[in-house]
Amino acid sequence: MSHWSALRKLTVGCGVLVGLLSAHPVVAALSLETSFSVTGTYTDNLFFANEDAEEDVGTLFGPNLTLLFENPDVKIGATYSGQVSLYVNNSQANRYNQNANIILDLPFLTKQYRGLTVTIDESMSFTPQLDAFSLTEAQNTSNSRGDGAGGGTGGTQGVFTSRSNAFLNRAGVTLGYAWTSRLQTSLAYSNQYRHFFSNGFQDSLRHTGSFSGSYRATKYTTVTSSYSYGQTEFLGKSTQGTSADRIITHSPSLGLTHAFTPSLSGTISAGVSFVKQVGATEQVPVAGGGTQERAVGGKFMTSYIGGVNLTKTFQRGSMGVSANQTIGSGGGLASQATRTRTITGQGDYAVTPRMNAFASVGWAQNDSIGGNALDSITYRVQTGLVYSLTQWLSGNISYSRIDQRSKGTIATDVVVNQVFLSLTAVADPWFLMR
Repeated sequence: MSHWSALRKLTVGCGVLVGLLSAHPVVAALSLETSFSVTGTYTDNLFFANEDAEEDVGTLFGPNLTLLFENPDVKIGATYSGQVSLYVNNSQANRYNQNANIILDLPFLTKQYRGLTVTIDESMSFTPQLDAFSLTEAQNTSNSRGDGAGGGTGGTQGVFTSRSNAFLNRAGVTLGYAWTSRLQTSLAYSNQYRHFFSNGFQDSLRHTGSFSGSYRATKYTTVTSSYSYGQTEFLGKSTQGTSADRIITHSPSLGLTHAFTPSLSGTISAGVSFVKQVGATEQVPVAGGGTQERAVGGKFMTSYIGGVNLTKTFQRGSMGVSANQTIGSGGGLASQATRTRTITGQGDYAVTPRMNAFASVGWAQNDSIGGNALDSITYRVQTGLVYSLTQWLSGNISYSRIDQRSKGTIATDVVVNQVFLSLTAVADPWFLMR
């Protein structure tokens, strides 16, 4: 199914359900929120190339739309963002990127079944490049949910690649239940489909199922235990010298969340991931030139997972830092299980009532488990200012630098500097029904 067909079905489905729900004599509203952004950008390495970098100036523009129906029993809607990218010297890089998400909240279930919560997630994106640190161009300038060349659930966060058109679809449902005021459990399922339109990348479909329970031990401390099962199935032709049928993971973990003060909170978690690569091989060089195929994995291997996160809020801003170790599945670069370590930090500060400053940093180390495909270290720094010109118009100026070094057979050295200058106009909500 093409992304256009999916969007048409999403729109028709929302319209039918809204019509049915609005027939009931309850207080309801159907609203449309719109905004439009125009961004000028300069980059010294448009294609994220290791050699012969192409610098260019571009213009990015497009709308953001949110259609939302609400009544006391249900909230349903959809968001859509589109962005045209035009470049002066490299017209072959011109693109139209788009993202869509479903909004669905069902308060009537909580009313009927006290303690029950249902969360449904659905998002689609069509983009020329998946963002390694889930912080798309200049602090989400394009308002998309990018996940780096493999970022996100089951991915390989923190690896930047050459540009490639990609389609990413996420869908999932989470059922939560509060047994008591202190004890809660949740059961979740999600899948993530990743498809590339260029050679040199690996398509995949990942299924994840998880169960977790949390207990509020004190007013400030909550203990959470969880288990997740993941299965990544590789689709289509294998690329980049690696091949596999699927990767299976079993991951139990235990976490602790504590509020040190009203403005300072932290989370720490630790666990293990049992990883099995089924039918995995890679091409390795041999003496005298050429390569030969070598089997990778085949048995369950144990890797530690976990992380720590601290968040601090101030009167005029906030800041946070996190460090994590996760297990991914190559994220389109390779058909190979990968250990990913990341350290990220971000902060924002209200310089004046109209001006806000932000900054973020990221570091990632990726290495293959049992193979040689990935062995890279990546840094990223972003900083910028947002200024409210009027009630409906804001401006943004920002800078981003990426520096990546790779020793593996996949991914390359790359350095990219980017500057963005944008304007965003936000219209008052338009109520189609009230």
